[in-house]
Order: sequence, then structure tokens, then C-alpha cells
Amino acid sequence: MNPAIAEAESLRTMDKEHVWHPLMNHSGMEENPLDVVVKARGSTIQDASGKEYIDAMAGLWCVNIGYGRDEVAKAAYEQMLELAYYPLTQVNPPAARLAERLASLLPEGVERVWFVNSGSEAVDTAIKIARAYGRLNGGRRYKIIARHQGYHGATIGGASRTGPPPRRAVYRGGPWGGATLTGQTLRRAMFEPLLPGVIHVSAPYFYRSNADTEEELAGRCADELDEVIRYEDPETVAAFIAEPVIGGGGVIPPPADYLKRMREVCRNHGVLFIADEVITGFGRTGELFASDLYDIEPDIMTMAKGLSSAYLPIGATATTNEIFEALNAEGDSGFLQINTYGGHPVACAASLKNLEIMMDEELPARGARVGAYLGGLLGKLSDIPCVGDVRGVGLIWGVELIEEDGAPLSTAATAKVLAYAKEQGVIFGKNAGIAAGPSNTVTLSPPLVFTEEEAERAASVLDTALRRVQAESGA
Repeated sequence: MNPAIAEAESLRTMDKEHVWHPLMNHSGMEENPLDVVVKARGSTIQDASGKEYIDAMAGLWCVNIGYGRDEVAKAAYEQMLELAYYPLTQVNPPAARLAERLASLLPEGVERVWFVNSGSEAVDTAIKIARAYGRLNGGRRYKIIARHQGYHGATIGGASRTGPPPRRAVYRGGPWGGATLTGQTLRRAMFEPLLPGVIHVSAPYFYRSNADTEEELAGRCADELDEVIRYEDPETVAAFIAEPVIGGGGVIPPPADYLKRMREVCRNHGVLFIADEVITGFGRTGELFASDLYDIEPDIMTMAKGLSSAYLPIGATATTNEIFEALNAEGDSGFLQINTYGGHPVACAASLKNLEIMMDEELPARGARVGAYLGGLLGKLSDIPCVGDVRGVGLIWGVELIEEDGAPLSTAATAKVLAYAKEQGVIFGKNAGIAAGPSNTVTLSPPLVFTEEEAERAASVLDTALRRVQAESGA
């Protein structure tokens, strides 16, 4: 047997016996064994058999500068030799430098940085900061308003703030999801009951709304948020949290003025606005941050993924000076949280080099240019009957699939599209666990180094896979 193949089989055996993988039932791994991924460069990964794939998801929405950057590996290696670890109970140089660099890049006024290890931790930290701040400003502000179809992490707190899709009635001004402590339905069910004090409002999901225009939908959503805050009592609401572009919930970009309207409602009621930029941050939308793209100034921002382009685990929660100073008033105890690996010097050194590459190569602008080209190619898929909607911005896109009657395409049929595409050497993603119904949106979030040629290849492969599934349906 080829030594590489033998090694791959050995690794599969080790993996099967000891590794617990996410988002899957292991009972099916005998029939559908996982690939052993061994190499990657640019937008391409390679498995143990030597087969290459275009990774149109950048891992999990995260390898923004592309795979195989020697400069990042060198920066991490050199930092390991100099100072492999020290906690942020003292100053470590890479963390100080990274915080200063972030403060120079973040939206105006957001300049205090708390380092963590992941997007989930960043969100939980943001909620704790919001609630702590709320106690200082009236003493009763603890509720968090999130959105249906949002995703805010894997922790029990993040799952509480992740909402399932609403009934269509919500778009007609009908009842809201209320104070249900839910996550994306299938992801939360095993862990309920979740945390109290979380309320959900509608996502700006234009395709499945009955609004005539995106502007109308933005107005409805802002009115809903305003009414929910009033019914809950503004003096009990600490924060509203939103991904500027919903990612795992189906890639849902907002109407142009939606975020500004939601921000204004929050400001009117003294409610903090948390922009969860774990996916959208660091060039994903064609701007460095989606907050810049939609011209909003959040009170708190969360980030991870593109912060290091996943070369090492790191996340951060950033706030305004006003919030920082309120939680560090003379005589107070300060913000009583510590993360063992938060601000890890090696992760910070890698992130600094990642940002240097991103800015020197103008990757956000490149993402905007190639993303517009990719969006044009994907738009041409609309003539396939099973394609209901194509939506996106920058290099984050979703293709929502439907049955003949407009209902969501089945999860099984959507999975076939991904499987057929993978056979042709392109890896796409799909939304998952949103509700007790189909996961029917194919997602794309490639590295920012994605080329026009790779975009053409990805769109062509998706076209072929969709038409194959369409033909199998007999439509």
C-alpha cells in the first residue's frame, strides 16, 4: 500500500476511536468516512490522496489571508522563542501592540480591547460587559435582545442569544418570538433550558418576508425593536446584539439603512449596540469591518476568525472608552473576569502579522472586487428552477434553494448539491440547525485571496451540481 494512503488510514482509525467531531452523528462515519486534510495554500486544500479542492468556505468563514503564509508561521515561531506565554496580569508586548493596532482600525470610539480565545468567548464577554455596565446605569438593565436566525457562538450563553426563524406573521407586525431562551433550533434543543433574560426579534430576511421593499422591511424591524424594548421596559434592557450580515443563519445581508435604524432605536432607549463581527470583521464584506460598510458606530464589537485568519485561536471584545471607564471607576473592583490564554503572546504576534499582510495587500478591497464578480456569476444561477434567491456582499454569499412550490429545498437535496460539488473539487457550506426544517442555503465565504479564475470555477461547479439535483428531482 502507498505509504501516504496507509498513514491516512491509520489517522482515520485514531480519529474514529478518539476524536469527537462537531455537527455530525458519528454512527454514519463508516459509510461516509471523513477526508484527511494534509496541506493547504492560498484557497486550496489537499487531502491525503493528493486530491485538491477549492475551499470556498475558508475553513469556517475564517482563513481570510489564505492558507500557507510563511510570514505568519515565522512570526509565531520567533515569539515562541522570545516569550511563549505570560498572562495579561502583566504587560506582554504582542498583546499591547495588537490592541494599539486594533484601536487604530476599529470604528471611531471603539478602542479598548479585551482579549479572549474565540468568537464564542468574545460574545459572552460582551454580554457580561453590557450587563455590568447596565448595573451601573440604573441597576436593572440585564436583558439582551438578539435576532431570529442569528448565531453568536457555542457556549451556553451564546446559544441563548441565537434565535430560530420566526413565523411569517412577525413580518406583518404580528407576535414576536418573545423571551424564549432559544438557539438556532436544532443546535439548542439538547441543551435547554438556556439562560434567562434573552429576547428575540425578527431578522431582516427580505426574501422570506412579505415586504414590498427592503426599506419597508428595515422600518418594520426598527419599529419592532422599539416596541419590544418599550414592552420589556427600557430600564431593564442592557443591549441589542446583531451580526451585521447574518452568516450561519443563511447569509442575510441587511437593507442599506437597517443597522442605522436599529442603532438609533438603541440610542433612544439607552441600550448598548453590540456588533458581532466574528464573521464579518477583517475584510469579509469588502470593508475592513461591516460596521464601516453600513456606517454605524457600535458600543461594543466582537471579533475572532479573521483576526488571525485562524492561524492561531484568538478573539477580542472591544468597547468604547466610556464603557471602560465606567467599569474602572476609582474604588470599584474592575471587570472581574480572566482568560488564561487571553492575549496569548504567540497568538497576538501571529495576528499582528496577519493584519500587516491584510493591509499591505489591500485584501478587503480585493475581496470587494472579486466578491462583486463572484456575485455576478452566482446571480446567473437564478435561471435554475431550484434557486430561489442569491444574496451577499463582498466575499460572503448565500444561494437559497427551493422546491417547485417555493418551499425550502430539503436538507437531503441540499446536501447532495454539496456532495456533487465536492466530487468536482469545490467545497461549499450550508446553513445548519436553524429550525426544525430544511437547511437549504448553500454558503460561500472564500479566502480574500480568492481569484477571479477560482470564482469562475466555483460558480461553474455549483451550476453543474444544482442542475444535476434539479434533473434528479424530475422537475
